[in-house]
Amino acid sequence: MLFIAFTNRFIEAMKKLQNLFFLFTIVCGLNAQDSLLVDYLQKNAYPLQFEEGQFSGPGYELLTKAAQEHPFFLIGEDHGLAENPRITAALFNAFQAHGYQYFATETGPYTARFLQRATATNIYSQMQQLLDEYPWSIPFYTWKEECEILEAVVGEQTAEEDLIWGLDQEFAASFRMHFDFLKKHATTEASRQLAAQYLEQAVEGSAKAITSKNPTHSFMATAKPKDFEKLKAAFEGQTDNLNLIHELEESIQIYQLWFTRQGYKSNRLRAEMMKRHFLDYYSKAKEKSAQPKVMFKFGANHMYKGANFLNIYDIGNFITEFAAMEGTSSFHLYTLGFTGTQCAYNPFSGSEADKQKAYDGISPTTRRDFSALVAAAPKDSWSIVDLRPLRAKIFDHTLDEIHPSLEKLIWSYDAVLIMSEVTASTPFE
Repeated sequence: MLFIAFTNRFIEAMKKLQNLFFLFTIVCGLNAQDSLLVDYLQKNAYPLQFEEGQFSGPGYELLTKAAQEHPFFLIGEDHGLAENPRITAALFNAFQAHGYQYFATETGPYTARFLQRATATNIYSQMQQLLDEYPWSIPFYTWKEECEILEAVVGEQTAEEDLIWGLDQEFAASFRMHFDFLKKHATTEASRQLAAQYLEQAVEGSAKAITSKNPTHSFMATAKPKDFEKLKAAFEGQTDNLNLIHELEESIQIYQLWFTRQGYKSNRLRAEMMKRHFLDYYSKAKEKSAQPKVMFKFGANHMYKGANFLNIYDIGNFITEFAAMEGTSSFHLYTLGFTGTQCAYNPFSGSEADKQKAYDGISPTTRRDFSALVAAAPKDSWSIVDLRPLRAKIFDHTLDEIHPSLEKLIWSYDAVLIMSEVTASTPFE
């Protein structure tokens, strides 16, 4: 045991040395144009403190001003980092004083409805019970820190109004949960029996997929159009149940396009679904408020203004265009961790070590190079870098030689929250 503990400490020390060496090479390798870029970034960097769920410092003042001025606040993240939901929960708690009431999340609308109901009682016990029965049914909220956001949004409210907006497709592993819902809420014996039949298929398919580590065995991959024709016929006249069936059918179409190597079309249809869901939620919220204020937290690729790295005009771009049409605006915050750990475990990875996977958010890759941000930011604390002033410098060619990924970030996000070290999210066991 002592040898293992020593080995682990040695590995961690070597990782830190590697990161320090990388930072050193970045600084030493800067040319004149790079140095100018770093200088501009540093001039627009503001310290941020985050302790015991509370923010302070000039960086927080910038974010607070953004909440006051913009009714849409979008956070783009890397999934599996505990800091991101904690940051989001703290910001939502603070932004409620500025009118923020709604939270848009990367789940389906029926899953969001479950999350809101569960949060009004005890989200942690409810999630544990659900995941014991149907593991992996809800994306991201299988991590405990994500539930802190739900508590911030819902609190002790029992309002019928949707406060949690599920904009995404219904998740691949959630069909067991949804067929169980249909079985319990069917209003005829025939529809109840059919839902029970598909529940059994979904449970068996999920078990086989996890055992074989092959998701093509799941109901999401094997369902056929005729299955949904049977369901729609059996549930005719049951409006809410039929709406759920339509959501499941469209979600499966999106997933199956991916399985047949039509990834671009799959992602484009997914983005279109998110936009329709948003408009549905927003139109209802407008009945209660002249200006609903909404916070979003999605994977960073979804929150870009303009086309993202998949060349999709995703929900992030839609929100900024929609806000302009409404005569308002949106604020887009990118979160970036330098080093630490990340929970990257899933039932198909098969490695428990992925629950504490080494995280590196700073090493350049062929598609992403944020070296200038790394050189500009403090290495032992947090900060907010306001990207907006740099756009004029790029436009007038004061800054020319910028890696395309960083230039895209500057045009697509308004600020970057830089975290010196991050930790892995905590799964429900």
